[in-house]
Amino acid sequence: MNPFLWTLQHRVAWLVVSLTGVVAGVLFAFIHSPFFFAPDGWQVFETWLWSPGLYWVWPVAGFFGTALLFYLVQLLRSSN
Repeated sequence: MNPFLWTLQHRVAWLVVSLTGVVAGVLFAFIHSPFFFAPDGWQVFETWLWSPGLYWVWPVAGFFGTALLFYLVQLLRSSN
């Protein structure tokens, strides 16, 4: 199954799922950081977002993980 031949709906769904993986990766990285237990959590989270060197691996892994999962589901659905 070639992703370049997907319909517009499949491409939009893939993008939404992948961006959801990015958000989940950022939240997962923040939960595992030592700043998660700091007082004034929301302000600490906003400050933490300005230093992507601390967490950039997690959103990238979330993006590729969910994109690959979406592709595998589409591959299994097309083979049936």
